Amino acid sequence: MKTITFIFALTISAITMNAGELDDKFAQYGLVDITSIDSSIVVDLKYATTDNFMGVNMYGDLNKAYLRPEIANMVAKAQQSLKEINPEYTLVIYDAARPLSVQKRMFDTVQGTEFSQYVADPYSGGGFHNFGCAVDVTILYHGKPLEMGTPFDSFSPLSHIDNEQANLNNGSLSADAYNNRQLLRSVMTHAGFNTEPCEWWHFDFYTKDFARSNLRLLDF
Repeated sequence: MKTITFIFALTISAITMNAGELDDKFAQYGLVDITSIDSSIVVDLKYATTDNFMGVNMYGDLNKAYLRPEIANMVAKAQQSLKEINPEYTLVIYDAARPLSVQKRMFDTVQGTEFSQYVADPYSGGGFHNFGCAVDVTILYHGKPLEMGTPFDSFSPLSHIDNEQANLNNGSLSADAYNNRQLLRSVMTHAGFNTEPCEWWHFDFYTKDFARSNLRLLDF
């Protein structure tokens, strides 16, 4: 995984609320903890660690994934479909609802870097994560992530979903990775989610215009 290689002033200031305060804020905005809908879904928030493209913990000790209730139910539907295929499979959530304050730190941090195109502009209404209607996921098998060709947050052409057949044909993407991506997309789109062309792990619902006009922005 690539990491931005300069020193962040926000490394110290990125974490402004503890997990309890964030839990309360998400609840105030009407979001639900995904494991309260389906406790079999695994949560591993990468932005609550340094294992992300910035190499910075943005969430502190937060360990719950929050989503709008209807989105959480869709994830649970995808999990059910996955379990019907193989009980040893499970979805793992790497990111879910994201406060606007965190989005601003991410956006400001990546300006002028190769990652800037991948972070939604919080100053222009925010992205799907900032409304609680997007989730970053993959599949675990016996507790280990299935091969997907790239890690989560690997912003490279190989992470794109619109060139997978070509990458399979030229050997850049293995048959296992190709099939695993197809499996992940199958259960997620069957549950109603939309895909993101540049990120195999990202799924969302609604349109950006609808979200900005009708949903509550996580402005904290």
